Amino acid sequence: MVSKREKRLQRQQLRLDEQQQKSIKVRNILLSEKEPKQAELVKTSKKELYVAPHIERQQLEEQAKAVLTPILKTSRFSNKVTWCISKADRLDHWSWGESRAWNTTEWNSEIEPKFIDFSKLTWKEIDSFSSDTGHKMHHGHELTDLHEEAQERWLLELDLDEFSDNIFRFRLGNTQRAWGYVLQAHFFLVWYERKHIIYTVD
Repeated sequence: MVSKREKRLQRQQLRLDEQQQKSIKVRNILLSEKEPKQAELVKTSKKELYVAPHIERQQLEEQAKAVLTPILKTSRFSNKVTWCISKADRLDHWSWGESRAWNTTEWNSEIEPKFIDFSKLTWKEIDSFSSDTGHKMHHGHELTDLHEEAQERWLLELDLDEFSDNIFRFRLGNTQRAWGYVLQAHFFLVWYERKHIIYTVD
């Protein structure tokens, strides 16, 4: 049998539960009313910050000029050599049987050490190196200087036509060469060759 005291406590608990439920409902209603107002504020702030498309384009063009102009007007010769292999073409073989991919030994003993040394030098210093016969060891090339197969691959397979005026070749050894292109002061290595066939006359 339930005592009067227990019944009283039960009634009090029920009232507390009802009040809590009402509080939750009121809170939810208030939150749901606030959300649209916040959205409206966001929309209003966006309208205040709106920039006309033609003005935005003009601002972007001015920013681009501010960044690019000083770089383009600066000769690379005062800068140190930087390089990467992100554009390296290492697929398949040349028609004369030479693999376009270098192996681990070639990378560790020939390619990487040479370019680590090059990166300690400026482009002016690179330009000053010459062979015993007086020819520059590292220099630019015209695309038409290259083997016909290399020209076709450069243009059609690798789609590097826009860099055809920036072709550069490093001499790594007696017949070993590193071919690529220079953008600003950065050399993108494209081909490593062992037999000096991409450009036979040196």
